Amino acid sequence: MKSKPKVLVVTYYWYPFAGVGSYRVSRFVKYLQKMGWEVVILTANKASSSQRSEADHPLLKHVKVYRTPIIEPTQWLGRPTKGKAGHQSVTHNPSIFYSKNKNLIARLAVWIRRNWLIPDAKLTWKWFAVRAGKKVITKEKPDVIFSTSPPPTTHRIAEALAQWSGLAWHADFRDPWTNIYYYDDFPLGQQADKKNRRMEESVLEHAHSISVVNHGFFKNLNEKQESKITRITNGFDPDHIQPEKTKPLSNEKFTIRYFGSLKINQRPTSFIQALERLEQNHPEWAKNMRFEFYGSLDATLAQEFTSRLTVIEFGQFGFIDHADMLELLPESDLLLLSIGQTKNSFYALSTKVFEYMISGSKVLGIGPTKGAAAEVVQDTAIGSFFEREDADGVYHFLVDELQAFLGGNTKKNTLGETVEKYSFESLSADLDRQLRALIS
Repeated sequence: MKSKPKVLVVTYYWYPFAGVGSYRVSRFVKYLQKMGWEVVILTANKASSSQRSEADHPLLKHVKVYRTPIIEPTQWLGRPTKGKAGHQSVTHNPSIFYSKNKNLIARLAVWIRRNWLIPDAKLTWKWFAVRAGKKVITKEKPDVIFSTSPPPTTHRIAEALAQWSGLAWHADFRDPWTNIYYYDDFPLGQQADKKNRRMEESVLEHAHSISVVNHGFFKNLNEKQESKITRITNGFDPDHIQPEKTKPLSNEKFTIRYFGSLKINQRPTSFIQALERLEQNHPEWAKNMRFEFYGSLDATLAQEFTSRLTVIEFGQFGFIDHADMLELLPESDLLLLSIGQTKNSFYALSTKVFEYMISGSKVLGIGPTKGAAAEVVQDTAIGSFFEREDADGVYHFLVDELQAFLGGNTKKNTLGETVEKYSFESLSADLDRQLRALIS
């Protein structure tokens, strides 16, 4: 092994076409470099995500990046829809798939997306990336390959490169593949399903080691596959921790904020009902409340918030820069988290949980109280979690928090030792051990 090992990272999302999909891999890249690794990136020349952001650390700005062409078939599958959050392809955002009012063209586009574009809409990237990746490996001579999904096509590329080069390969899963929440909800033919599962099985067999954000990502693993898998959760970047505030927040109104996407299957039913009840029972208090949404909000939910909240102020904004979000998080009186209502709800553990964690603001979680997200929130004592139908519990929680605000008795969360295990510095050390074991 070289004194300074080198890893080839295969990722669809990378700066400036980053989006939420780039956060986990970029933190790994940052801290692996601090741990003595040389990193080379293989990515697409452009991602379909509408989000753009610049790297937030010099180690990310100066890493060597190789970009390859990609043909995005989804740009031809149905016309985009436009809302306050911007344009969305009928096949790009799963929230569109759940729409009850899809026209014939949209339904056809969804069917094509699910049955022809396998394993995902980025499958054409493999045509270009494998050829380019061979040249990169010949030139850069990496010691190991690391790929991260979604999209699963990244693993297909890494698998081909590993088999061609003989290099060890680590596959990282931010989300499940055939066990992802929407897999069974959209029309999928028998042959398409078999092909998807065959591809997934091949990756599980050929990857030398595998990391997952949470357990439960795969079904029917054999003993060999099970032994390869390590849980490396999502986490936070310690460089993003804001200095602890010494004075109360200065919001004129009790401000609840949500950041990211909120799809129809994430409908925070108990939260909506609790807000309505608060308006009815305590209209004078409700006048002192504001709910701000930053990101992509399902059109049906946007209409619901607008029509049902008549006293509480509601503001809807598009995505903002990550740096701006980090500034707003600690300025919030309460942060809303809503877990999707799917077969994998218990395993959902998004990066957002950890960004909320380090803000110092209290968290209100809606979703399975026995799930992974609830476990983290309760383990670190950063807030409270309620089931989707527990409107009574959410109502009393909001009343208590609002009374504290009106009485000037609000307090920020303190970050205890329990939080440290979710630091990407610590999580990257786990990945570092995995990669070094592959090349030792």
